[in-house]
Amino acid sequence: MVRLALHRASGTAHYGVVLPDGAVTACATVSPDWMAIAERTAHTDCRACSRALLALTTPAHPGLSLIALPATGTGKSPVGHQMIPGHLLGHCGKPLDHERTPSARACRACAHFATVLQRLKERAHGLLLPAHSPCHGEPGLLGAPLDRGNLVTGHRSNALTGKGFCETPLSGPNPGALNVCAPCQRHGREADAARRDHTLLRMREHADALRSQVSTAFDGRASVLRAGDAYTVSGCSDAHYVVATTDLGGSHIDTLVYLPAEDRIADLRLHRDRLLAIQRPASFRPVASRR
Repeated sequence: MVRLALHRASGTAHYGVVLPDGAVTACATVSPDWMAIAERTAHTDCRACSRALLALTTPAHPGLSLIALPATGTGKSPVGHQMIPGHLLGHCGKPLDHERTPSARACRACAHFATVLQRLKERAHGLLLPAHSPCHGEPGLLGAPLDRGNLVTGHRSNALTGKGFCETPLSGPNPGALNVCAPCQRHGREADAARRDHTLLRMREHADALRSQVSTAFDGRASVLRAGDAYTVSGCSDAHYVVATTDLGGSHIDTLVYLPAEDRIADLRLHRDRLLAIQRPASFRPVASRR
């Protein structure tokens, strides 16, 4: 799949395929003027296409089949929404409640979405999908500013604020950045030293203790994470121990986690409706949490 847009420099970017008879987007938006664009541009991503990409590339959550679940906050006899794999999110974009009884009444928007995706796969034989995004990426991966105005300079993400270390709001990864924001580099080095000297030792001890503690295990969305939790996520076999979380109310939350497999502290961003297997200890002294 490639990114498609009607204008080279700005506008809405869609995901789709280019076929001999024209381009087809994952959201079925029709135009004879689609052009392929780079992966990191100033365009705003189409929400429906973004959900389609999640549906096509995310591994399913272990032990939870793709059943039709009611949306959160709905009353009796709700409509059932088809789950995006690995997310408590319907194909139509509504957040789902996995603790309620599955519904037999199907959401028409979800059904239409699934039909469009199936037609896309049938038309694009041998469809090459982008690789599933790595759970915790590479150390030092830089982020793009929210306005995507300057993609040459990358920013270091700070999970304690949900922004860059220079306080710039970020939209996501920017692997094509050619240089690093100087304030981010300076403040990031200071944070790395504090994490190495204090946080890392403390979280090693917490991870060891949690393995023998009485704790509660449950499936839940990423937005319910809190300091002290441990979690696993589909597509990644590693355990993640939460140091702190920041929820600014957007589509994603930021988490500072300890990764025992790599013995490091990492700044991660999770879709707020990402489905996790969570282990919650009876007590833990949090470093920080911002909501």
